[in-house]
Amino acid sequence: MRRFKLTLAYDGSAFLGFAKQVGHHTIEGTLENALKRLGISSPIMAAGRTDKGVHATCQVVAFNAPAFWSVPKLLAHLAPKLAPHIVCKSLEQVGLDFHPRFCAYKRRYRYLFTQIPLNPFCARYVATHPHGNLTQMQEALNCFVGTHDFKYFCKTGSNPTHTRRTVFKAFCYPFKVGRLDLAVVVLEANGFLRAQVRSILGAVLKHSLGHLSLEDLKAQIALKKRVCADLAPPNGLYLSRVFYPQPLSKNGV
Repeated sequence: MRRFKLTLAYDGSAFLGFAKQVGHHTIEGTLENALKRLGISSPIMAAGRTDKGVHATCQVVAFNAPAFWSVPKLLAHLAPKLAPHIVCKSLEQVGLDFHPRFCAYKRRYRYLFTQIPLNPFCARYVATHPHGNLTQMQEALNCFVGTHDFKYFCKTGSNPTHTRRTVFKAFCYPFKVGRLDLAVVVLEANGFLRAQVRSILGAVLKHSLGHLSLEDLKAQIALKKRVCADLAPPNGLYLSRVFYPQPLSKNGV
């Protein structure tokens, strides 16, 4: 038996989230069905589970397969069965002790948004949301850097063992695509709770518009009171990188 580490990009608008749900089109379910068509019945391990409408440019999953599968052969057979909404970026053979969630030491998310209504061909991939200037947004983002209990910045239902997470980086910058002016927010942490990124962004956007004071934001981070439960729209959010110690692979491509 061999374990493979598969790095994926996917269009989250085509699925009802990552996690498998009976009777629904999900990323995990699609991947599991594609593997079964190749005679591989392994469960799927993932670095994280993205919500409905959230995209990934670098999601990492792992699964086991019989030893006769080589990396090039498996990639050649699997990739066409996942296209066009899921793309295999790389496939590597790794040790049997590798787990994409527990071996990762950091994750990065990017959020893209604009204030101008988009045409229907872009609306699934960039969020439209009013916001203040980037200086105000950065002021709010700075409050999240460090180790905090994010109990008031997540959805219930995932039942984590604890809600403390360490945010290493939180910053924003302008980005122009043709005539479209975007704002981009980047968050890096050792892990994220369910909808934590969207909850943080909801508060950041509310502060930038003058609807949430910095004092109230800090009070919510300190679990003194909950003053904001806004969630930023999912369509602008991308899981953009999962970080692992190197080296991991054996005979990767």
